[in-house]
Amino acid sequence: MIKRGQEIVDLKLAGMDFRGLDLSGGMFIESDFTGADLSGANLKGSAFAGCGLSRATLERAVLDRCNFHRVDASAATMAGATMHGTSFYDTRLADARLDGVEGDVIGISNCDLTGTSLREIKSEMLVFYGARLDLTDFSGSLLDGATFYQADLRTAVFARCSFERAIFSECDLSEQVFRGQSFNLCQFPDAKLAGCDFDEATLRQCNFKGARIEGASFRRATAAHSVFVGAHLDGVAFNGGHFFQSVWADARLIGADLSGAHLEQCVFHRAQCGGARFPDARLAYADFSYADLRDADFRGATLMRTKVHRAALEGTKFSDRGGLLLKEDALYEAEAYSARRPSHRDPPRPRGEPGASEQAAEKDSQR
Repeated sequence: MIKRGQEIVDLKLAGMDFRGLDLSGGMFIESDFTGADLSGANLKGSAFAGCGLSRATLERAVLDRCNFHRVDASAATMAGATMHGTSFYDTRLADARLDGVEGDVIGISNCDLTGTSLREIKSEMLVFYGARLDLTDFSGSLLDGATFYQADLRTAVFARCSFERAIFSECDLSEQVFRGQSFNLCQFPDAKLAGCDFDEATLRQCNFKGARIEGASFRRATAAHSVFVGAHLDGVAFNGGHFFQSVWADARLIGADLSGAHLEQCVFHRAQCGGARFPDARLAYADFSYADLRDADFRGATLMRTKVHRAALEGTKFSDRGGLLLKEDALYEAEAYSARRPSHRDPPRPRGEPGASEQAAEKDSQR
């Protein structure tokens, strides 16, 4: 039937033996494969719609370019299968085993992977969209290029995983432990990372823009050239971490501990650092322009051409202010010029909204 191009519709195939058979290109609709053995079968280019694959065995099967739509594959075994260009949509994969699966692009949308094992999976691009991932086990997997969107990953297991160019957009990873793990060029935009443990982790050129990371720990982490723009970092421990040339503009660091951290050439424009601790931190060429540094502690910090242009310094503690640049002349002159700029030179704006020159003049007068 498959070779003649016929659709396999509403057939009862539960428990049958299909081991090693060539079933490539099959169109399986509303058919029951419950408990069937498809070990080593060639299912390349096949489509399963509304089928039952619960407890089926597909170990070492060829599932390249397969499409699974509204399939119940709970407790199915697909260990060692190949999945190049394979997609799962609205499919139940709870308690399934996909250990050692290999593929280039694997798409998983609106699927239930509760308790699913994906240990040591290898994929060039693994995409999860709207997937349920409670207790999903990724231990030892190469998650390079993986994309997780709006996923709840609080109970997922990532032990010994490798992450490169992975994306965790708007995901909840609260309380996860990534101690000593490596993240290279990874993205965490608007993610929830409260209480996460990144101690001694490598986070090269990672992006935490807008992430909520309150109470997390980055002790002795290596995170050069990382981005924390607009991140919520209240109470986070960065002790002894390496953050060379990282960007912290508009971040909240209230009560954060950056003692002994390497922060050379970092940018803290407009950062809220009230009560933050910087003892013994290395701050050569760091830029705190417009930052709120009230009650922050910089005692023992290495200051060399460290900019605090127009920063709020009430109650700030310094051992020595000799390395501070309290006012950057060129920037101060530019601000003064902006304040004097005629209002008719401003771009069009909504009625009632002040122009750039009025805003600059108002800020200057407040200071």
